[in-house]
Amino acid sequence: MRVCVYRLALIPVALLGILVGCNRSPDSTGKGPNSEGASTDLGRTTPDNPNADVGLTLYPPAKPPVYPAGASVGADALIIPNFTVQFEERQQVASEIDGKIDLVASPMTRRIDPATGQWDGTYEFRAPNGTLLGKHNPAEFAQITFDPNKLDPNIVFNPREVEAYPDKDPMTGRLIPENRAKWVPYWKLTEGDEVAAGQILCLLDDSIVETRLRSATRIKEAAAKGQTAAQRGVELTQEKIERTKGAMGAIAAIQLIDDQVLLQRFVENLAQSAQAIAKAEAEHDEAMVLLRKHRITSRVRGIIRSISKRPGEVVRPGEKIFEIQSTEKVRLEGNLDVQYFNRVKRGMEVSVEPAVPSAPVRSNYGHRQDVTGVAISGTVQRPLVVSVGLDGSALVWEPNLDDQHGVPNPHNLPHPVAVRCVACSPPRTQPLLAITGADDGKVRLWDLSNPDKLPTAALELPDSHGSAITAVAISPDGKFAATAAGREVFIWDLATGSKIYALPAEHRDTITSLSFTPQAHLVTAAKDRTLKVWKLGKQSAAVVRTIDHRSGVMTTLGISPDGGRVLFDQDKSRIDLVNLADGQTAGQLANVGPSVAFSTLAVFAPNRGLSGDEPYMIVTAGGEGDLKGGLQVWQAPRAGGRGSEVARLITPGRVPVTCGAFSPHKDRPFLVVGTSTGGVHLWTPPSERTEYKGRITHIDASDPRYVTVRVEMNNPGLLDRSAATVIVNRGQ
Repeated sequence: MRVCVYRLALIPVALLGILVGCNRSPDSTGKGPNSEGASTDLGRTTPDNPNADVGLTLYPPAKPPVYPAGASVGADALIIPNFTVQFEERQQVASEIDGKIDLVASPMTRRIDPATGQWDGTYEFRAPNGTLLGKHNPAEFAQITFDPNKLDPNIVFNPREVEAYPDKDPMTGRLIPENRAKWVPYWKLTEGDEVAAGQILCLLDDSIVETRLRSATRIKEAAAKGQTAAQRGVELTQEKIERTKGAMGAIAAIQLIDDQVLLQRFVENLAQSAQAIAKAEAEHDEAMVLLRKHRITSRVRGIIRSISKRPGEVVRPGEKIFEIQSTEKVRLEGNLDVQYFNRVKRGMEVSVEPAVPSAPVRSNYGHRQDVTGVAISGTVQRPLVVSVGLDGSALVWEPNLDDQHGVPNPHNLPHPVAVRCVACSPPRTQPLLAITGADDGKVRLWDLSNPDKLPTAALELPDSHGSAITAVAISPDGKFAATAAGREVFIWDLATGSKIYALPAEHRDTITSLSFTPQAHLVTAAKDRTLKVWKLGKQSAAVVRTIDHRSGVMTTLGISPDGGRVLFDQDKSRIDLVNLADGQTAGQLANVGPSVAFSTLAVFAPNRGLSGDEPYMIVTAGGEGDLKGGLQVWQAPRAGGRGSEVARLITPGRVPVTCGAFSPHKDRPFLVVGTSTGGVHLWTPPSERTEYKGRITHIDASDPRYVTVRVEMNNPGLLDRSAATVIVNRGQ
């Protein structure tokens, strides 16, 4: 009995030992997160085997990059992305008088020939920013048979002038070209048009005012003639009086009195003429004021948001015709983490870097289901886009960036099952391949070396995976490939088409992303929320570092072109730039606020310059909320610190992004993404920052998590509801 009691007493101790053992997380070397040499940051980084010996490397490794000294994540400059640009001031444009609307349009201006300084016979209309919107040549218009299809539909004419100068004889119907040439053209305005301060927007029927103006002009001209005659009479009578005084006598005295009476009459006529002129001028000025009220103008520079009245409608005094959203001044609002509340103050000057939204320059809708992968071929002169999808298609198409006539029909690389991933050989390697991974576990090679003769059948590699292939990558020298299916990763020799070896199954869940580095490493990301860095040998591979505690919101995490850094999804609002050499965070991309989040992918663009301090350009996909269907273009300093958003790319219909890839060609940079509705879109994203100055006007700390900051500034050309990054304390 004592033995049984003793054994029962040992059971809790044994269970405790089992639980302790289960809670330890030994790696491939048997080291737990708290063992010597391991990180103490809750397992964030575990150097499993930094000096792993795998023999000769798979390919010659490049030297690790050396980064310039500079700012760290906690730099003095506070960078706040995702400020929203807002146009708050609106002008309600109303009529001051009763009238009927003749035109909702602005007059076109005469074009002056810069060589002669004279009117060249044409009219033109330009936007407030100087962009030419339309031209009109009255001489040419006068010669053509009247046909609305032969004239720009935005060009209209004042109906009063058309009535005054009809282009057809009412009796014979004969064209009168010289009358048509007298019509002054106007540019029709619609909602969304930009207008300048003082620009004429609308013409009311001014026929009565024009009559009054002409009458006042004629009265003034007649009174002026009478004034001239009276003045002459005064001058002659005064001369006669002077001569009469020189020959005084009885007759002369009587004549002198008559002359003085006549002089008074001329003076009276002169005064009456002056009075008539003053009255005519007053009536003329009054008519001019009334005429100006028949020309409805804008008081601000802005965008027409609504037009309440149309030509032919009657408008009353005070009745709204237009609503114009002013673009002269803008305010920006954004959220700042509450811990930085003391870093911002009202009245503080800040830097503003706009992220101007843009639509794709090319699109292809050849897929019928989700696009699961995109890649760009290494053909230098004619790069090809390869997109794969769940519909079993792999479409090869030329983006035709130098041609404005569109995109040719894509060539299909046929697959019997859904295709999950694709990769292409880097430039200046041979042969130029596309590798696809499909649901049947087979790896297929397609030769894209000749864009004019694309393949119709693939080379299927003999050793297939047992499940769907989820990721594929090609080495920098184009000689090797890696494919992932579930937890397994195969390394392939592309010259022979044979599998070299399989990586140990270190991940605990499906691998979603593969990336080779120039240093002969492979970086894998999986659904187990870890990143693993593998040292690749010719016969085997070993994990040299594990970076865990990812949020897992992204399936694709890019490697910098120099192989030194990886993008790490810390959480849905923050992406870290992590050094592969030591697992330390060197920079951040951050979205602050409840309605902005990262999702799906984060990829690096190829370095365009040779400078060691050239900033990285990174593109991230947005999740739900304000970033749904959008991509953010960032610049991240290589020296470290926070990245700044420089542009925002919007998919048509704000469809979610599923995959993306940058062109590997430094001199032909472009980005291609696939979407959940089968669309593939292409952008040429900007890479330069534009900085402006603003001032903090409001700080709201009522929310316990975020501080709402408002910045106001003169508008340099920002778009309403666009995004911007605000930098606090730059250079201070």
